[in-house]
Amino acid sequence: MNLSKIKSRWIVFIPAITCFLLLSLMANAQGIKTTVTEILASPDKYDGKVVMVEGKASSIKEKTSKKGNAYTTFKITQKGNTLSVFTFGELTIKNGDTVRVEGKYQKVKFVPPKLTFYNEIDASRGSVEKM
Repeated sequence: MNLSKIKSRWIVFIPAITCFLLLSLMANAQGIKTTVTEILASPDKYDGKVVMVEGKASSIKEKTSKKGNAYTTFKITQKGNTLSVFTFGELTIKNGDTVRVEGKYQKVKFVPPKLTFYNEIDASRGSVEKM
């Protein structure tokens, strides 16, 4: 086999492998579609994973950190079960809106120097959408 045939095969093979890897990464970037109830029933199963849940928004609070960064916290409730949600920026949702949240669930989240949050979805790298 000569060198030009080998090169032409690699020219086709490398982009095909690259596309496959990119598609795999994109598929894994999407959250696990679940429910608030399922997360609270098995928090260890979802701890540290990106999840996607739907529910009613309540207790919406828009604040600014000591460093000047705007952020929003709220509760998402489904069938009487509630999780906390955190995200940077301001949202266009209101109390009572049905929302879809995608973000990293943490059973326990420590924020130095002495803050601790329980059962929270950090949607900073995910999304919060009004349904």
